Amino acid sequence: MSDSEPEDTVPAEAPEEADIAAMLDLSKKKKKAKKKKDSKKDSKEGKSEKQITQPSSSGADESVMAEQQARLSEEMDAFDNEYADEHDRKAEYSYDDLLDRVMDILTSNNPDLIAKKRRNLKPPQLTRVGTKKTLWVNFAENCAMMQRPAEHVFQFFMAELGTEGSIDGSNRAVIRGKYVPKYIESLLRKYIVEYVTCQMCRSPNTELTKDSSTRLQFVNCKDCGSNRSVAAIRTGYHATSRADRRAARNAKG
Repeated sequence: MSDSEPEDTVPAEAPEEADIAAMLDLSKKKKKAKKKKDSKKDSKEGKSEKQITQPSSSGADESVMAEQQARLSEEMDAFDNEYADEHDRKAEYSYDDLLDRVMDILTSNNPDLIAKKRRNLKPPQLTRVGTKKTLWVNFAENCAMMQRPAEHVFQFFMAELGTEGSIDGSNRAVIRGKYVPKYIESLLRKYIVEYVTCQMCRSPNTELTKDSSTRLQFVNCKDCGSNRSVAAIRTGYHATSRADRRAARNAKG
């Protein structure tokens, strides 16, 4: 009996050990873990493949752009060779070249701004009329050169000479008295300094205007734009004639 007992106990304990081994078997879990690791590796490899493929597409685009730029540059070079411009220096201009070009444009379009016109005023030409009068032959020409009205110039000379006179039909000044050309020329220079020449730029290119509100006369320069007021012409000595004395007696009577 004792010999048979160990044989009976062995098969009874075998199923329990098998069940415990089955419960504690980690082979399946290890396989699942391996599968998860394999799936992670596959996903990483897929991402790396995508990352590798992306630069390839951008590289193709860059190559296409480079080809287009090269083709465009070739077409521009061909056009420049066919239609070459002799004056085109491809924007290689220095400061001196640009300055000379601006000055050339200014001188061609506005020559008055660069070179001032000189006015040569002829000296007064005087002749005797009888024994008591002097005729200023080129009086109108001198007034035109100064750009001043003949009445204003004549009023100035009558006030400075202290005499009387008139302007005939040929715009010649008839002055009562005997005068030499040098004396009339000195008075003409005085008139130019006071009523013609600009005190800022010494230019004779001026105009004489009168303000209606203040009744003042101004000399306006056309070159520098300055203006100045001038004194009114004072009446000089007026000799009393027989007609003036007759008019005074009639006014009293």
